[in-house]
Amino acid sequence: MHPETAQIVHAIESLKQAPNFIKDYIFPIANAFFTSLLGAGIAYFTLRYQEVIQIEKDKMDTVNKWTLLVDEARSSLLAIKSNYHGNLTDSPIQRALAIRTVLFTATPINEEYLHLFFLIPKATEKKCEYQKWSQISIIRTMVLNYNNLLKLWIKRNEVERPIKEKLLQKYSQNAYADVNTDQIIECIGAANFASLVDLTEHVIKLTDDLLVEFDNFLHEFPNYAKTLINTKRLKRYGSILTYSNNSNKKLLSMLEKSPTSNYESVIKLFGMTVEQLREKYKTGYEL
Repeated sequence: MHPETAQIVHAIESLKQAPNFIKDYIFPIANAFFTSLLGAGIAYFTLRYQEVIQIEKDKMDTVNKWTLLVDEARSSLLAIKSNYHGNLTDSPIQRALAIRTVLFTATPINEEYLHLFFLIPKATEKKCEYQKWSQISIIRTMVLNYNNLLKLWIKRNEVERPIKEKLLQKYSQNAYADVNTDQIIECIGAANFASLVDLTEHVIKLTDDLLVEFDNFLHEFPNYAKTLINTKRLKRYGSILTYSNNSNKKLLSMLEKSPTSNYESVIKLFGMTVEQLREKYKTGYEL
């Protein structure tokens, strides 16, 4: 071989590095492993962040949905009460005759309570510090009472309509003005009249109490729920609905309770004492 060629070959061979097991085998594998690990970590935390955002969105949607449901229910009861508000005395007999058949369209609340579980306080919190609307049992009771009240109003309409027709047939237009208790009982029977008075007292009392309960819910529930939602992460998504009466005098007037009944006049009709009748018409919302 020519000397110069030999020198070139020698120079090239000198550039070749000796085999390195770590560099040639371990490092490429480790590099690929850590790259994959980094990618998996980024994907995991991105997914976790998206899950957290979705959870907060779901909570906000749940709060707003329940606020709208209760607001709709309250509007239905306000529409019903507007038919007799300001026309009642403390006489159960007058009240039964003053409220005619009430035509209304109201939808029962059939929402599930599963999505409200985030409202439940942590076990570390003292029970005395629990906010009223953190207790799902109270919300559930309110909803059940509302759904039951709608049924009672429908039942009262069914009872009142034939009674009104009989009274009008016998006493004409004076049926709701000048007819006394004895004449009413003679015309429709004591049992039928007692049923009308009974249903009337139930619906008046429960309508009043639920309107107050709904109003309290609409004021306090969104504010409490807001403390459990990270609203800063949802600025571009939406906000929690809030409620205010805005000093609406007509609305505030409707929230006032009807006159308290004096049951002295119906003791004989029901065969019960005044105390027994008061107990009978308790709704559970009394202070």
